[in-house]
Amino acid sequence: MRTDYAKSVTERKKWVFACLLSFFYFIPAFLYISYADISSGGLMTLSFITASTASLLFATALSMGSISHFIGWPNMKLGYQKQIGVLAFWYSCFYCITLVLLYPEVYWSGFFSNFWSADILLGGIAMFIFTAMVLVNSKMIAPHLQREIIMFVLGLGYVGYAILVMRAILIEFPIWSLWFETFSGPPPGRLVLSIIAVGVLILRLAVAVDKHLHSTLQSR
Repeated sequence: MRTDYAKSVTERKKWVFACLLSFFYFIPAFLYISYADISSGGLMTLSFITASTASLLFATALSMGSISHFIGWPNMKLGYQKQIGVLAFWYSCFYCITLVLLYPEVYWSGFFSNFWSADILLGGIAMFIFTAMVLVNSKMIAPHLQREIIMFVLGLGYVGYAILVMRAILIEFPIWSLWFETFSGPPPGRLVLSIIAVGVLILRLAVAVDKHLHSTLQSR
């Protein structure tokens, strides 16, 4: 009984930490909006902050294991990665809702006519992957799956993250090109988030290379 209570307390602490981290990530989003002097309405601002927070939470959840591989911190046995990732997923869902409200001609009435666009297709694939990750790691489904399957699906998170970077490039490349030509004002928000995402992906690739080299040296 006491063990179950201790586990529930630990679980609550992890969720509290994840929520506090998300509130902390609100700060750079607010600072960017203030510095860039973005004033497109409350819902547009909320959409940007939600997307930024979701992206930073995904970056944190996906980079924790890679950072721990090289420096031994954070201790992955303590968890937190799952809660941060699930919270990032729910922020992403809320961001999708804001897109429907802001651009119903694309995401609602024009959904099927725009389905094959990079915006909807790539975004939909990424959300499908993130949804699968949340489901296979849930208490309801995880006990019925082999650990190998769960780890494989969770590993697809890096694929989903890479797809979001591709989506951002295809959607905003003209805006990014213009900024690189002039360097006028702050860099586009999605550009900053995409650079962070690329850093997370490169770090994960470095882990894979390091493991391969380590196993090669051991086999000699």
